[in-house]
Amino acid sequence: MSRHPDVIVVGAGGAGAPFAARISEDPGRSVLVLEAGPVPRAPGDFPADVLDATALPTVNGPGPHSWWYRSEVSPGRDYDVGRGQGAGGSTAVNGAYFVRPRITDLRRWAAAGNPAWAPERVLPVLARLERDVQFGDAPGHGGSGPVPVDRRAFAPSPLAAAFAEAASAQGHRALPDLNDVHVGSGHGDLPLNVQDGMRMNTGLTYLLPALGRPNLTVQGGSRVLRVLISGGRATGVEVESGGRVHRISAGEVVLAAGAVRSPHLLMLSGLGPADDLTAAGVRPVVDSPGVGASCSDHPDITVLAPLSQPLRPGGRDPLFSWALNWSAEGSPGQAEGTGGLEVLPMLRPFPVLAGAAEGSELPVIVALQGPSGRGRLSLDPVDPRQGPRVHYRHLESMVDRRRMREGVRTAVDLLSSDQLGPWVDTAAWDRSVFEEDAPLDAWMSDHLGTAVHLSGTAPMGPESAPGTVTDQCGRVHGVQGLRVVDTSILPDVPSRGPAATAVLLGEHLADLMLGTGG
Repeated sequence: MSRHPDVIVVGAGGAGAPFAARISEDPGRSVLVLEAGPVPRAPGDFPADVLDATALPTVNGPGPHSWWYRSEVSPGRDYDVGRGQGAGGSTAVNGAYFVRPRITDLRRWAAAGNPAWAPERVLPVLARLERDVQFGDAPGHGGSGPVPVDRRAFAPSPLAAAFAEAASAQGHRALPDLNDVHVGSGHGDLPLNVQDGMRMNTGLTYLLPALGRPNLTVQGGSRVLRVLISGGRATGVEVESGGRVHRISAGEVVLAAGAVRSPHLLMLSGLGPADDLTAAGVRPVVDSPGVGASCSDHPDITVLAPLSQPLRPGGRDPLFSWALNWSAEGSPGQAEGTGGLEVLPMLRPFPVLAGAAEGSELPVIVALQGPSGRGRLSLDPVDPRQGPRVHYRHLESMVDRRRMREGVRTAVDLLSSDQLGPWVDTAAWDRSVFEEDAPLDAWMSDHLGTAVHLSGTAPMGPESAPGTVTDQCGRVHGVQGLRVVDTSILPDVPSRGPAATAVLLGEHLADLMLGTGG
């Protein structure tokens, strides 16, 4: 590989690995992937907890395949956030939840001046990337793509079945396919990117099969420090690798480092709000006020109910296998595709994540899937090279608090149902805090977290639109030869967890770059 590749891709995660694999299918295009974490060269080289779909490596703290940053979910409430690094990124360390964005998401993003994201352009890409075990032959699905999608990846869970029965008894409809993008409300078995008990991250599904190409080089342990910009054009990167800092030139630079690190690199390279950059000691190159200015994530809260019998410890039970979603579409003043809620029970003990004593409480996560609130990501003015500061500003709006109350109360109703009776000790559970709005709001403030689904830190849209950072193809406004390819560019967070959307971003933006998109 020449030290002057045609394209440098920064990051080999959920979007970066698919993007690099797809653009390197062109043998005339040399591609260099620089990844801060490790890049295993065979499936067996991944650590056991990364491959094990029942594990959740990020909860164990920083390590070779994970990194953490400090954030503030609401004023005065600090929160540690873990993300994946290395081949596969967060798809290598998450809960293997692989649910598509809704068609309302695609319509909303397209309506923001991004016609390439209209459903008719995107749905064929979603079908192409998947190998759906249950619906691969059904219209709108795919059966031969790189990512396995399975709703029966593990043995049926009696606890999940009880939640399903309770949800149906309370008027929620059962759905055979939570990846039907046209359906906003209902409950069913979660699509998981799991095969033979393995979490099939994008390092496994995209990067490893492409490593034999002579025009593709993937280099782990390489932390990019900034993008080099000259004469209004990205000319390469400055990278730290093997204990030294050096520069690599390229025809084009693509940031696929995730919704925290990609905007951080933009800022360190001089692209961002000029006053903020100057205050942090970074010389502005392009005054781009939208970088980090209006990001969004899914606020979440874990409801804990006392158990009357211990959940089965260990074994091969997944952490998640069933979900309930419902939306607020049609409510007065409610934008299409916003305001949705999700109830996601944990099906086995996970005290580190849930904050519960081992085997004593049943945790259920409630997430607001379409928040109206927006957060901010900014440089640390004392040491800008350190991780940026993220202020989520969750539940600041009355609309979001009202919707989250509804979600929490729905979870409490499910946990109090006859169907959950064999597991929940309702007699020992004081549910009075959930009855009145004021005490419930105070309780929510004390238990508020974030789903770690950050989006919109470099949103796409026409250059003339205020606050946009890239165009619909990920090209950065004001600098030639520079793109962003990850959830940073989404105008707002998808209505479901973003792992499938990240893979879609890599696939679709590669199509748009190569000129092969529909």
